[in-house]
Amino acid sequence: MKINDKRIWEKLEDKEDRWRKKRKKKEDYETVSAVIDLNTAKQIKKLQSMNIIDQITGTIASGKESGVFLALLGSKGLEMVKKSGITSPIAIKIFRTSTLNFKRMIDYISGDIRFHKKSKSTRKIINLWTDKEYKNLLRCCHANINVPKPILVKNNLLLMELLGVDGTPSPLLKDYPKAFTKEMLDLILIQMERLVLNANLIHADLSAYNIIIHHNKPYLIDMSQSVLTSHPRALEFLHRDVENILYAFSSKGIPVPLENEVFESLTRDFPDIEIT
Repeated sequence: MKINDKRIWEKLEDKEDRWRKKRKKKEDYETVSAVIDLNTAKQIKKLQSMNIIDQITGTIASGKESGVFLALLGSKGLEMVKKSGITSPIAIKIFRTSTLNFKRMIDYISGDIRFHKKSKSTRKIINLWTDKEYKNLLRCCHANINVPKPILVKNNLLLMELLGVDGTPSPLLKDYPKAFTKEMLDLILIQMERLVLNANLIHADLSAYNIIIHHNKPYLIDMSQSVLTSHPRALEFLHRDVENILYAFSSKGIPVPLENEVFESLTRDFPDIEIT
């Protein structure tokens, strides 16, 4: 859905905590209904009342764990991002509260020394998962790694920079055949090196599905599962990331370095103690 599409969501009505559109489009309605529950809708309404966001204007993507939507910033939101270079529209990532794989989430959270909270509450776990992605993105920004800049986290909502041009999101690597070049592979490996050596993070789910090509540069996204290099399974996750990226390019006929060589280069200064 384009930013100027007439079939857009109107802001939440006071009497009903659900999204409405001027002209309903079945697939968009189903996407919104599956992601935005009553409590989430209330949080969005609160952001609107605070003038942080104005309205949600379209769907960027919908996955098993979350939906990502386009949103226009309100006056306070514009003030918040004034010094960061972020412009409106932005992206809002909303984590689903009913269809997540909680065992998988716990595996990535439990070994992370930054998160000691334990809860049996589904919503609290999801909120923690959302906060984890926000902190990982912030950490990457400080380490000069290409990621969308985070703006704000609120429960299961993550507001962040939209990687795109004139409101149109930039493509994923998997959807952009021209990006499969030796030069792009080298750029991705540089980002992976910075991630490990500068940010002390492992993406832990890196593939052509989690890289956006923006202005001919690779940007890492979907970092809720990313772990510190001190995580007990960090090396396992890094091996998988390296394997996925090299396979993505080799399957397109691009010459790739040996997996062991890449892995050894990434871990040459692998820390024994994590600094938080």
